[in-house]
Amino acid sequence: MQKIIPFLAMLIVLAYAVYNAKFRHPEKVDTKTNRHYKEHIKTYKTTHYEDELSHINSDEYTKEYIIKVINQGSNSLDFKSGVMEAGFARPDDAEKIACYTMTLSGRKCKKAYPEDAAMFYTSICGGCHGNDGKGLGGVYPDLNKAKMLGIENREMFLKSMHKQQSDTK
Repeated sequence: MQKIIPFLAMLIVLAYAVYNAKFRHPEKVDTKTNRHYKEHIKTYKTTHYEDELSHINSDEYTKEYIIKVINQGSNSLDFKSGVMEAGFARPDDAEKIACYTMTLSGRKCKKAYPEDAAMFYTSICGGCHGNDGKGLGGVYPDLNKAKMLGIENREMFLKSMHKQQSDTK
């Protein structure tokens, strides 16, 4: 009986994967006919892609990005190896950690972070990213970079979508 349990577990996982591949399809937004998207373009005279690209290099965008990763985990970024799960820090501590993390790459928050932010970073993030934020030998992302890996990836995606949208006009 004990020999059959791993086989059954693998069979269940395989069946679930096949089900997901065949029958579950996420909703896709058709930007050509979506009423809200058309209203956005009409109101702001810009596409969502242009709007986000216009402030992707700002300190505020970086701060919100870090807070999102802390609160939702790195798997929310669709990285192939998302190893950081959500919940390592309380949501109300995420802003402190984000502001401290930004200082590692020379960025600044609009309001100063509290003194205990470094302690939160070191105890929660330092184990993987190192107390200096360099990523422990390249295994984890380097937080000292001027533009973080997830933001670089997002910028490339937005540029490709913007180009694709421009090409279809």
